[in-house]
Amino acid sequence: MHQDTFCDLYLRLSLDRDGKTAIERQEADCRAWAECHGLTVRKVHMDRGRSGFKTVERKGFDAALAAVTAGVVGTLIVWKLDRLSRKGIGQVGKVLDDIEIAGGRLVSVVDGLDTSNDSARMAVAMLAELALSESKNLGTRVGHAKRYLRGKGQWIGGQPPYGLLIEPKTKKLVLDPEHAVYARLIADEALIGTSLVKIARFLNEHEILSPRGGQWNAASIMQLLRSPAFAGLMPETETVETDDGERKYTGKVFPYRDPETLDTVEIGEGIITVGEREQIIRTLESRTFVHAGKRRPKPEGTALLTGLVYCAVADCGRRMHRVGGSYQCMARRAGNQCIGASALAEAVDRYVSEQFLTKLPALAPDDPLLLAIADRWAHRVDPGTFAKRDAIAAEIQDEEARLADLEDARYVRGEFSGAAAVERYHRLVERLGGRIEGLRSDLHRLPMPSVDVSPLLDGPTLREAWAVATNEERRDRLSLAVDRVEVSKGERGRRIVPEQRILIHWVRAAGTAALSATTNGPASAADS
Repeated sequence: MHQDTFCDLYLRLSLDRDGKTAIERQEADCRAWAECHGLTVRKVHMDRGRSGFKTVERKGFDAALAAVTAGVVGTLIVWKLDRLSRKGIGQVGKVLDDIEIAGGRLVSVVDGLDTSNDSARMAVAMLAELALSESKNLGTRVGHAKRYLRGKGQWIGGQPPYGLLIEPKTKKLVLDPEHAVYARLIADEALIGTSLVKIARFLNEHEILSPRGGQWNAASIMQLLRSPAFAGLMPETETVETDDGERKYTGKVFPYRDPETLDTVEIGEGIITVGEREQIIRTLESRTFVHAGKRRPKPEGTALLTGLVYCAVADCGRRMHRVGGSYQCMARRAGNQCIGASALAEAVDRYVSEQFLTKLPALAPDDPLLLAIADRWAHRVDPGTFAKRDAIAAEIQDEEARLADLEDARYVRGEFSGAAAVERYHRLVERLGGRIEGLRSDLHRLPMPSVDVSPLLDGPTLREAWAVATNEERRDRLSLAVDRVEVSKGERGRRIVPEQRILIHWVRAAGTAALSATTNGPASAADS
């Protein structure tokens, strides 16, 4: 089969430090195995700094699995099984099942495992559970090490607050000679009650860069001022246990207290004193609303265009959120340098809704927008199948590009001269042609999820459904047809003219999926 001679590599490293197995070594060993067994490495998928134990997004893992389960390649090679996953046989077993159904195989170089051998599955199961156990034990050891270092008042890792550095020998905080003066300026402004937005705007206007080299905003200043380390105290981040038994950081940082004495632990110099920190925190908390004795939780996106509406001011492009009765540029509100677009939310919502309700029923069955809507809808219904289709379609494009370049090499650049070279050219063309034909057959065999878009094309039905829908349901339908809504800056005191200030970017069909929109079908598809 066309995929039998091709393989993909999957490489992962949680932390790329000295003394660790570097990704470069993983790749070299995997390539050596592939070459020894006559396989051509098609693509290397990589996840740097991504845990195989925690529930985090791993784009490299997803792409590698899609390629082998779609039949783009016949073999997926990993350096060691724990690079693939540390979640135990629960995840690894499903991966093996999916690969086996596709007729592929998984190879672990260091473990010496090849799932084309029936006896390998039991060994894989044992190693997967061992990797899970090692991750749990590692978490326990790391926790003990952190408690020991905290007790000694030593920095345990991560970036220190703005204006401070870590002294290499003592692992204590010391003042950063370059930035400490600006950090103290931030503290002084906060102590006299200056708003965080005004502080951010002042820093940005004077081109004082944030720790990451960009602009300051209210959130970054809030985080800095609340940091215990900013006052020379050992920080600790709160964790909670999730439903699956893992520990998850909440983002809430508080001063670490010695378990025996319950005293806070100092970690060196601070920009502010402990007393100044308490004063700043009292000031910050006085500006937030307390509901039922607790800080108000982060509000849900209840506005119609939450996540869809953007500021159209040049060089901004940031999202807008509903504040009171208006959509406002959040970059401006956060203190960034933007003159800030703002528009009456009711007028924007009404205009976008009417455009949506009017435009869709007027679409012809073969309209590109309708095909794009159907494509986006189908991706939501069955993302797994589309991941496979997209992987195959992308490989077909790559192989067709290689074939075109090969033809240019002979007929345009004249790189194949002589009988032996021409014979080699024909072998390469035949090989690429067979590969492309095989991929097209694989793509044809994959099912194409279908959706019924007829409810969107019937004007009265669409309007009736819109009238009784919640804003969340309306936003979900809007996002099928709309990529983004841009609002430009208006003149103060003048009524908004939607046609002049609002630009709707309708979706465009993805180039990798040839999807036809059906105008009738099962009700479940239309309601999903």
